[in-house]
Amino acid sequence: MSENQAKPKSNRNRRYRGRPKKKNPNAQQASNKPSNNNNRKKRYNNRRGPKLSLEDQITLKYNNLLEQHLVARKKYFALYHRADPKQKAKLERIYYNTIAKLREFERGLSGDKLDIFQKHFNSLKEDHIYSANHEIEPIAEHVSHQGDFDDPHFLQLQKEAKTQYSEDTEESVGSIDDYKQYKGL
Repeated sequence: MSENQAKPKSNRNRRYRGRPKKKNPNAQQASNKPSNNNNRKKRYNNRRGPKLSLEDQITLKYNNLLEQHLVARKKYFALYHRADPKQKAKLERIYYNTIAKLREFERGLSGDKLDIFQKHFNSLKEDHIYSANHEIEPIAEHVSHQGDFDDPHFLQLQKEAKTQYSEDTEESVGSIDDYKQYKGL
């Protein structure tokens, strides 16, 4: 036998790994203490967290999905021009998945949950102060996009010039040399 095999191993370097095993499995039953299983139930019951109201559950879930989307959006646009094509595709896929999950959550709400969601996230009133001060209808008039209408970007001088030179059919033709000769350059 070698010297290492003959020596007994010391227990000093071993780490403590929980409760030591009992030698007698019936030792606990023999004691006079009554077993209390209620402590075990309470200990495992709190793993899910405290009970939340319906409004808190909805806002917590929505805010969690929104935060995931904002992080994904930030990564996607921050690394858009620096990432290799595979990483860019992965970031884009994650970005679009987060927005899809967010919209699916909004579409999946119904009944009381939808009312609570609308009350909490869409509770801002429309601002009609400017339209009230200037006596403008808050709902805009319908504007037709078909047919002929004046371009609002032209100045009055440009509109007059368009009508004044509408019969001019002469085209400007020539090279830069012709232009220089005309100008005397």
